[in-house]
Amino acid sequence: MKTLIAYFSVSGTTKNAAQRIQKLVDADLFSIEGNKNYGNYFKAIAIGGKEIATKEEPILTSHIDHFEDYDCILLGYPIWYGNCPRIIRTFLNEYDFSGKDIYIFCTSGSSGPYKSLQTIKDMCPNAHVHSAIRIDKQNDNEIKMWLNQ
Repeated sequence: MKTLIAYFSVSGTTKNAAQRIQKLVDADLFSIEGNKNYGNYFKAIAIGGKEIATKEEPILTSHIDHFEDYDCILLGYPIWYGNCPRIIRTFLNEYDFSGKDIYIFCTSGSSGPYKSLQTIKDMCPNAHVHSAIRIDKQNDNEIKMWLNQ
């Protein structure tokens, strides 16, 4: 089984979580990039809020070669307004996730991944969407347990 860790990160927190997971799993790492400069945290939240209000889907500027080769996708992002950023919707619409296993990890100061987990399930009805985890101060064993669910 070939595994991909795909993540969207503005501040570097989600990137760090993705790299931490990669140390535990044999997986390729892919940064989801878009056509906007989200800047710092406060600018990102303002832009993210506008995207939600207008239902905008940002344009991706990074793309995965041979996505069909991956069986398992570990998808990471920060939680914005209780859900995944709109760029994640763009990413999910770009590829066919049918039959793939998807595991969700997020970063957030307080919100969990549960609303975004439902968003992913709704957008990828033909995928096997597994558990979600908010990566904070978990030790490696807790992250391994999440991956083995």
